[in-house]
Formats: sequence, structure tokens, C-alpha cells
Amino acid sequence: MMFHVRLTHSPENCWARDEHEQKATEFVERIENNEEGPGVGVRSAFAAPNEHTFYLLVESDSFEDLTGFLGPPLLHDHDADVVPVTTFGGALDTLDLE
Repeated sequence: MMFHVRLTHSPENCWARDEHEQKATEFVERIENNEEGPGVGVRSAFAAPNEHTFYLLVESDSFEDLTGFLGPPLLHDHDADVVPVTTFGGALDTLDLE
């Protein structure tokens, strides 16, 4: 299953701040080294620094695995919107269009 994840945080919880820098470093290392956890893979990750927002495209075996991946520290410092998504081709297949 694919999920689009939007994580937003306040300026006080911004991982660019000195007191949160270690969290940011660890998270980036986790996804760059494919250490997301069992059943989870980050396919793409983007940041919109001025909006204090992260965008992730995550493939996960289950919503529970994704929830485990998003656990501390992400969900301690961020609000999350998680939306299951599919490819355009997958959407056409479910509509039985040719």
C-alpha cells in the first residue's frame, strides 16, 4: 500500500532549531539508509521549510507498520495527515477503464 504523508510542525518544534537538530539528523539517516522498519519504505521525501512541512511517499505492508514508523519522535513534534494513494494506472484499473 502507498501512503502520502504530510507532517506539519510549529516553529517551536522545528527540527532546524539547535535543540531538535539530532532528531532531524537521525530521521534523514534512517530513510537514506533504508532503515524505516519492517514493512515500510520511504519512496520520496521532501521538505517545505517556510511552511514547516514534510511530505513523504511511503510504501507500507500495513497501516500499523506505517504508524510504527511515524511514532516517536515524528508524531511527538508533528501533526500528520495520512492518505492512502495509488498510481493513475491503479486508479484506472479499479474503475475497470481501458
